[in-house]
Amino acid sequence: MIRLPSLLLTFSLLAWGQTPNPASPHAPPPRLKVMLDPGHGGDDGGAKGHKGLTEKAAALAIAKATGARLEAAGFQAVYTREDDSFIPLWDRARAANAQGADIFISLHLNAARAKGAWGSEVFFLSLGKGDDDDVVALENAGAGPMGSGPDSVVASILDDLAQKAFLQDSERLAVAVQGKLNRLARIKERGVKQAPFIVLRGAAMPAILVEVAFISNPVEEAKLKDPAFQAKVAEAITMGVRLYFAETNGTVRRRLVGGPD
Repeated sequence: MIRLPSLLLTFSLLAWGQTPNPASPHAPPPRLKVMLDPGHGGDDGGAKGHKGLTEKAAALAIAKATGARLEAAGFQAVYTREDDSFIPLWDRARAANAQGADIFISLHLNAARAKGAWGSEVFFLSLGKGDDDDVVALENAGAGPMGSGPDSVVASILDDLAQKAFLQDSERLAVAVQGKLNRLARIKERGVKQAPFIVLRGAAMPAILVEVAFISNPVEEAKLKDPAFQAKVAEAITMGVRLYFAETNGTVRRRLVGGPD
């Protein structure tokens, strides 16, 4: 049985917060923190291109390029993984919460049966049915159940609260990033969509999933191997992040879930 005082205390940790507690007037302002989540990893290779490129490898390369570009632009970049390791889907948004990230970006590569499918898609969370069942099935594969018992009931409630709180901000971030991918990286824009991706559940900040390009398309697979193209994608994502914060006047809305300030 979940005790009411414990549940109320948990809800109190979800009170609206702005950026962390004010620093001393002489201290520099804290840098905005971006959690980058390279999809898949370890035994989970994700999708695979016709020439052998794996989604896990391409996603990690793009994440590292993006992190370097974000750091150069004045942000702090942190990662759910920095090597070929497996991180359960349920733990990725939790890692962002624990790090006190201001936004969460999960990086993936799309795949389709038709070799001619191409372009980028940017998703934010749907609490119901999504816009692309095939992509959801691919990216949610192997997630397993969230768990059971009183702790899982509380976690599920908190997940629902966090999701509903940031849908509008997540959509704004998705629109900003998708537009820059089209303009700066010259990737066909397939639109901003919603889908019930497990990796986005429970993120206590604006969160998006970026399907950068189609690894199943031989032309895009070749581009994804190219460091110059990876740099263009990194620049586009960074410019999208900058645009998002410019549109919000640099303010950060997130829920305090026990992570560091």
